[in-house]
Amino acid sequence: MVTTAVSCFLLVLSVYGYLGYFPSSSASGILAASSSSWNPSVTCSPMVVTVEQVLGNQANSMGGATENGSMFNPGITSPVGSAKRWLTPGPTPSGWVSPGPPCTITNANGQVTSAFVEIHRIQRNYLYNEDYAIQYDPVNGGNAYPTGMNLSDTTFNGFTPGYATCTSTNTTGCMHTIHMEFDHDWKAAGYCGPNTACDPHAMAQATPAEPSPNCQKTTVPSACFIDVQGFVFFDTSHENDASHSFSGWEIHPLTAWRISTASPDFSLSASPSSLPVPPGQSAFSTITVNSLNSFAGSLSFTTTVLSQPNSSGPAPISAMNPSTVTVSASGTANSTLTVTTASSNTGNYVVTVTGWSGNLTRSTILSVHVVDFSVIANPASLTIPIGSSSQSTLTLASINGFSGNLGLAASVTPTSVTAGLSPSDPTASLNASNLALSAEGSGTVTLTISASLLTTPGTYAVTLSATSGGVTHTTVVSITVTLV
Repeated sequence: MVTTAVSCFLLVLSVYGYLGYFPSSSASGILAASSSSWNPSVTCSPMVVTVEQVLGNQANSMGGATENGSMFNPGITSPVGSAKRWLTPGPTPSGWVSPGPPCTITNANGQVTSAFVEIHRIQRNYLYNEDYAIQYDPVNGGNAYPTGMNLSDTTFNGFTPGYATCTSTNTTGCMHTIHMEFDHDWKAAGYCGPNTACDPHAMAQATPAEPSPNCQKTTVPSACFIDVQGFVFFDTSHENDASHSFSGWEIHPLTAWRISTASPDFSLSASPSSLPVPPGQSAFSTITVNSLNSFAGSLSFTTTVLSQPNSSGPAPISAMNPSTVTVSASGTANSTLTVTTASSNTGNYVVTVTGWSGNLTRSTILSVHVVDFSVIANPASLTIPIGSSSQSTLTLASINGFSGNLGLAASVTPTSVTAGLSPSDPTASLNASNLALSAEGSGTVTLTISASLLTTPGTYAVTLSATSGGVTHTTVVSITVTLV
């Protein structure tokens, strides 16, 4: 954006005869989660995001968003000229560089993300005409515009309701405001302008500039808010400008807009959404509230637990902490779900977390798996003559997806009168002191029992224990020591 005394002025729409916003009773539009472009010249599918998601979470010293803090860094780029003016494939001018702005980019973290986005329910400030041109950018061939056109970019700042636009005296709005432009090359090619999805004149007529939250500046309440589509671009030449929210991030080219009829809403998500929990233990999940369409306010949580057919025992106990959270417009808030099982629980359960604010309720569902393991000795009884030894195989198996490391131990206890008088009890040893189990897997350990010549004949019990966390399971091998 270039601001001069000649080129930077409020958008003059001579057809309407005056400046500023234009209330209209004909404003209309249908809001839905879009999977396609509203502009027939754009074949990309948009990612639905918020202003805040484009800007990221790093602010510079002036309050605006940095380039590095955004998941869209570096934005669209082009081999020559300016990517922000690059026309998509279609009725392109002579010399246009194929193939046009990319639908996706690889960001600075090596992740592939959409370069084409859709933002719902924002407000705008006044529209400006600036940056006039009479010929296409080099990326579009560099030729003169048709029939001697002298066209401008039409620019504005879009912001999340409740924050107002970013200024030098309102830097709190900077991380909630992004610069947007109807591009002059797109106008010259007929991609934008009259009778298109990106007509700035229609925007000026239908929507108010910086309306108050209760829409006092328009007779059509829905006209307070617009939805937009466009490509994400970082303009290094304007990242210190107040008119640019002290950030280089832009939606440029802006490819389409419409009146938003969406109501403020929120969604719930759980991480993790599947909870493995041993009997008698607790597991935790973070429940995140995401503001949609500028929802702001407090909401409360309730939880329910439903037993599945393979379950037994009392239903696990579920609780949220905190039980009430407050979320800002386009922000998030977290609460922790705790699910505690009884020692007798087995099988699977479903936990539904519901958040409600006024008449608005939304839910998310989690699965709870009571995971456990079994311990079996085979044979479970041994007869051993004094001075000899014998073995039993200990099999440990995962139940319902248990995975983890088991600590193993063995101990010997006399169980008969004569055995209790023995000067030397049999010895029990395991060939491993721990065993790692994978989900639904199993493993074996060998138990060796030895009776010395000093062991008194009688009966003994070898207790084998396997422990993981706070859960311990045991099995007993009965030993009979004989003289021969």
